Amino acid sequence: MLSSVILLGFLSSPAFAQGPTISSGAHMGIKWDWKINAENYTFHVITVSNYDMKNVTFNKTNKELVFTSNSTHDGSIAEIEIPTNLIGGNLTVSQNGTPVSVIVIPGTESSTIMLKFNQTGTVNTSVFGTTYLPEFSTVASLVMILSITMVLFVSKIRRF
Repeated sequence: MLSSVILLGFLSSPAFAQGPTISSGAHMGIKWDWKINAENYTFHVITVSNYDMKNVTFNKTNKELVFTSNSTHDGSIAEIEIPTNLIGGNLTVSQNGTPVSVIVIPGTESSTIMLKFNQTGTVNTSVFGTTYLPEFSTVASLVMILSITMVLFVSKIRRF
């Protein structure tokens, strides 16, 4: 009987979990949602990094996103999610003008870039794409105008 009471006491007692252990050298990630305006579109570029991301600018002529950041420690990492409708295709990355090796995970709606570097101080990271989808909006309207013209032209030829 006594062993039953002790066993029930162990089973009904609350369980306590130990909190996560964070080493003193760890730098937690910070998530930013950057709104990039291009033509009549607004795109959301998401960044998660363990350093301070200051600004993001877009150059549609070069199909380039420039991330200005400041890292106070080495071992910096970032994950950048870029909508494929903003820039897409073969993505390449450079830091302060020097090409760097990154992991690019292409997706249907966005591509994710995983970046690791050991620089401290101000760092400019440029992401270059080979496509910029909104530039095709003018081509699409031109194709539409041409197709309507062709339909009207063909219909007038059939009347004769």
